[in-house]
Amino acid sequence: MMRTSSLLLALVSTWPALAQTSADLLLSAQAAYEAGSLDSALVRVEQAIDADKSSAGAYKLRGDIRQRNQQLELALIDYKESEILDPNNPRLYVSRSAARITEGNVKGALRDLEKAIELDPTDADAYYNRACAHYLLQNDQATLKDAEKALKLKDDHADALFLSGVARGAMFNEEAGLEQIRRALLLKPEIPGGLFSAAILLYEMKRYEEAIDAFGEVLAKDTAELDLRDAHFYRGDCYYELKKKEEACADWRQSAALGDKDSVFIVKNYCDTDQDKIPKKPVRKRRRSVVSF
Repeated sequence: MMRTSSLLLALVSTWPALAQTSADLLLSAQAAYEAGSLDSALVRVEQAIDADKSSAGAYKLRGDIRQRNQQLELALIDYKESEILDPNNPRLYVSRSAARITEGNVKGALRDLEKAIELDPTDADAYYNRACAHYLLQNDQATLKDAEKALKLKDDHADALFLSGVARGAMFNEEAGLEQIRRALLLKPEIPGGLFSAAILLYEMKRYEEAIDAFGEVLAKDTAELDLRDAHFYRGDCYYELKKKEEACADWRQSAALGDKDSVFIVKNYCDTDQDKIPKKPVRKRRRSVVSF
């Protein structure tokens, strides 16, 4: 009987140490994640889960890591497990909304964001993600409303500032939109599509000389093929409006080589002819900006 009691006491004495080990592993994994060391973060968070399978935070963090690694299905499985263990963590729903937006489940993302805002109405990221969801649904008024809510809660939220500018531009308030996009780029120069969005607004305001410089910056710094193709197209159109056929056609040839059908038409029917105007010039649909998390 004495031996049994001693064994029980020995087991009980290890429980706080085990719990502390799991907490330490989770903190270490979180630090690695925030530093961008995703492989290291994944190893540590899986050790934390092995040490404590009831840790909602560990499953949520592993979901975040997997989302960053573009493993959306696995991330959603982890988020569900975290929700079962702790359904009242607002950041869980913010993270899951991002994954759902990325996979195209915008309605599911909006449900998550309603829950996140219900649990914590002061989370700027929740309003930003909801603004992104509205933008993908082409509801520019709702996009602007939520982006502005995010900025009221966090005035240096560069992504929300950028999206607010994009929404204003889409609603034909180009001057205000351009000013916000430029401020956002000062805070976060690497915003995907940021330079291109600013250039497009200059183009739409017919500030062609400035737009030419802006598209030149896109071409110098951007590596996305779609941005390069479109930057050549729009810079070509700026030159065309300034009656500079040679420069315009140089850009349109580049755009055509990248697969732009409007540019192919223009090269064939304008650049390769003696025409001084484009016959039946293609009408370009307004290009919507890219948003990301």
